[in-house]
Amino acid sequence: MKKKVSKILLINTPRLTLKQLNEYSERSKYYWEVYPPLGFMYISAAVKNEIDYSEIKVLDLHIESIKKSQKNQTVDWLEMTEDCMKSFEPDMVAISVMFGASFESAQCVGKFLRKNYPDLVIASGGVHVTGIVKEKNNGLEFNDFVIIKESEKHFPQLIKYLNEETDLVNGVIPIKTNKVRKDEHFTKDTDTIEHVDELPIPDYGIVDIKNYYKHGILSAAQTVAYDTPLATMQTVRGCTARCTFCSVRNFNGFGVRTHSPERVLKEIEILYDKFGIRHIDFVDDDFTVSRSRVIEICKMLIEKKYNLTWSIGNGIRLGTLDDELLTYMADSGCTYFSLGIESGDDKMLKEMKKPLTLKILNQKAPLLEKHSRIYYRANFITGYPDETPEQLNRTFECAKNFSWDWCLFSLCKPLPDTELYNKLLENKFEDTKFSGGKKKNEAYNFQEHAGIVADEERKIFELTYDKNLEINFKLNKNLQGRHIKRAISDFERVTKLSESHAFAWNCLAIGYEKMQLQEKVKFAKNKTKEIVNNSSYWRNKFERLEFKPIY
Repeated sequence: MKKKVSKILLINTPRLTLKQLNEYSERSKYYWEVYPPLGFMYISAAVKNEIDYSEIKVLDLHIESIKKSQKNQTVDWLEMTEDCMKSFEPDMVAISVMFGASFESAQCVGKFLRKNYPDLVIASGGVHVTGIVKEKNNGLEFNDFVIIKESEKHFPQLIKYLNEETDLVNGVIPIKTNKVRKDEHFTKDTDTIEHVDELPIPDYGIVDIKNYYKHGILSAAQTVAYDTPLATMQTVRGCTARCTFCSVRNFNGFGVRTHSPERVLKEIEILYDKFGIRHIDFVDDDFTVSRSRVIEICKMLIEKKYNLTWSIGNGIRLGTLDDELLTYMADSGCTYFSLGIESGDDKMLKEMKKPLTLKILNQKAPLLEKHSRIYYRANFITGYPDETPEQLNRTFECAKNFSWDWCLFSLCKPLPDTELYNKLLENKFEDTKFSGGKKKNEAYNFQEHAGIVADEERKIFELTYDKNLEINFKLNKNLQGRHIKRAISDFERVTKLSESHAFAWNCLAIGYEKMQLQEKVKFAKNKTKEIVNNSSYWRNKFERLEFKPIY
C-alpha cells in the first residue's frame, strides 16, 4: 500500500548570504530583520483544517541561521536541513521563496534535497517563484511542483492529489516529477480566496513567535524598544494601485480583499494574550484602502487599552490620509509607516502608474508635519528606465523638501513578471542604462542586474548614495531641531549596522551635543576622527558634500 503524504516540512529560506552570516561584525548581527514566516502560518492552518492526518513542522532557516551567527557558530544551511530531515523524516518538503534575495539559499537547499532524497516530494512557492516559473532556465528544476500565488487552497489540493483523494489541482505547476497521473489533472486555474475572513486563524504557534524579537528587528525598529516582542499580521490582500514595478497584482490578483475589523482584533487578541506580543507590523500593501475599516480597527484598539504599538512597514498611499485618520492611527498606537512616493516628477509617476501626483503630494504631505507622533519613511526609486537627469533631480528635491523622517532610495530592479520587467524584455525602452537589442529576450537574467548595464548603474548608485548622505544625514530635519531624539535613534541604528559610518557618528556628535550628553559627544567625536583619519573614502565624502566633521 502506498504511503500517505502526511508529514510535511515547510522551509523558510534565509534572505541573508552565508558571507553575511559567517563574516559580518558582532554589532550588526542583532539588527537584521527577523520577520516570522506568516505565509507558512496561513498554510499550516489551512492544511490542518482540511487534512486531519497531517503533521507539519516549520524550519525557519532565516532565524535559525541568525541564531547560529549570533553564537559565533558557522552557519551551514545543508547541515541544518539535514539535521531536521533526520529528526522529522518528512514525506514532503515545501520551500518558501518570497524574494529574490532568498532564491540562492532555496536553490542550495532544494538541490541538496533532490540529490540526497530522490523520492521526497519537493515543492516551492512564494512571490518570487510565481514570477519566474514561466522563465526559461529558471533554476527551479529541483522541484516536483511549484505552487503559484496564494496557496491556502492550492497546497491542500496538492497533498490530497498525492494521496489519490482528488484528481483536480489548481494553482500548481508540475516541474520535473513522476508523480503526475494525468496532465489534465493540473489546471491553469487559480483559486482566489474572495472572503478572507473565512480563512482559519494563522497557526502562530507553529514557530516560537514570542521569541523572534530576541534575535533581530522589524521595519519599525526606530520607534520600538529592542526588547519588545514582535509579530506580523496581514489584514489586506492585494492593492488598488497598478505600479509597473510591483508584483502584488501578479501574486494576489486584481482588486483588494480585506479582513473585517472584528477578525483583525481577534488575531491581535491571540497574539497579545497567548504569545505576549507587544508590537505588530501589518504587512499589507494597501492597509488604508478602506478609511472606515481603519478607523473602526483604531477605535477597537483604543477601547482595549492594550500596551501595544503597531506599524505598516510595506507602506500606504499618501492620498488616503487625512487629519482624522492620522489622529486615530496615532491614538491607537501606530508608531511608523512608510509611503511609496517613488518620484518627484509627474511624468515619471504617470509612467510608473503610481496613484500619486505632485498635486496630491503638495496637499497631503503637510499633514505629516502636523501629526509628528508617527515616524514617516518615504520610499524613492532612482534609475527608472528613460528617467532624465532633470527628473531624477526632482526626486531628490522631493526627498529634501518634505517632512519625511527618513528617505529610502532604491535603484530600479524590476521584479520578475511585472509590467516593467516584461516591457524591458520586449525592449520597449530607449534608455541605455538597460540592455536593448543586443540582448535576446532569453538572455535577460533576473538573478543579475535585471538588464541594467553595470557602468551606468554604478553612476546612478554613486549619485543616489551621495544624495542619501546629504538628505538623511547632513540635512536631516530631525537633527536640525524638529525631533532630535528620533534623529539620534536613527543614527545609532546606522552605527550598529555599519560601525565605520563616519557621517552617522558625526551626526550623533551633533545630536548628543544638542542633548548635552557630554560623554557621548566625546565618544562620537573620537569615532568620527578615527574613521576619517584612516579612510580616504570618508574624507572625500565630507569634502565633496561640504559636511564638516565637528571634532
